Amino acid sequence: MIHQIAFMDIETGLGRTIYSDNTVKMSEELIWPMICALNNFVIECTDSSRGLVNAALEDIKIYLYSPLGEGNSLRFVFFADLYENTEYIEKRGQAIFNILSPHISFAVYSPPEAILEKVLEIAKFTQTFPEESIHSNFLETVNHKLTKLEEEGKLYVADFFVGDIDQGKVYNITSKENLVEKDSILLFSELLTAFSIDSEILVRSTLSVKEKQRLENRNIDVTELKEGWYLKQISKSESDFWLVGYFYYDDRYEQEIFDLLDWVHKQLFEEIMEELAERPF
Repeated sequence: MIHQIAFMDIETGLGRTIYSDNTVKMSEELIWPMICALNNFVIECTDSSRGLVNAALEDIKIYLYSPLGEGNSLRFVFFADLYENTEYIEKRGQAIFNILSPHISFAVYSPPEAILEKVLEIAKFTQTFPEESIHSNFLETVNHKLTKLEEEGKLYVADFFVGDIDQGKVYNITSKENLVEKDSILLFSELLTAFSIDSEILVRSTLSVKEKQRLENRNIDVTELKEGWYLKQISKSESDFWLVGYFYYDDRYEQEIFDLLDWVHKQLFEEIMEELAERPF
């Protein structure tokens, strides 16, 4: 989620807040010169003309977006949750800039009320997952199919959920704590940072020694098992929601397993898409 948006001159350290939900408590007299100093530090240490892009303050990510290109000193500054997707931030930033650009001034910042309303609509926008629209037997059907694959030794699910691009996990399908080795939400966010928000992501890897030992302790044959991650946006265009699977699987049955994951994705898409608010950017 976006908590604060501002624009600043990265060379002079002057900045103005556009939107804030008051989550981030800071002194405006300190934060803009600090970001300016960090930018200069990055340029000097890395010999990069791009300068600062990302920084973190505990659980808040600071992201700098250049709507006019990196050669211009204007930056939009976003204070967001750590798992906020970079591409999503940039889409939001460009839309805000397109509306606000005639009114950006470090001396006098007073856009018309109608303009500010449009900006705030973009800044505050988030989709709410419509859990109430999912049929009551959906989870029962999915878990029946997953249990059958587990009994056949083909698939062992650690975590299976709907992830929100700006709110983390919003709908749990199934999870088994004794199979979870990694932080599902953190890896979900890291994968989305690395890939386009419109991608379908499949990640396969061999099991670590620790993973093998833990699975063998549960009498699971690990001979043919791999670790898998599946991420697919629940949309034909754009939504905030992704189907996320974290599992161990026998790669001899990979097609059968991914056919099931695609079926779950299709079911969710059909049940929720009519309820989603359209993005204003």
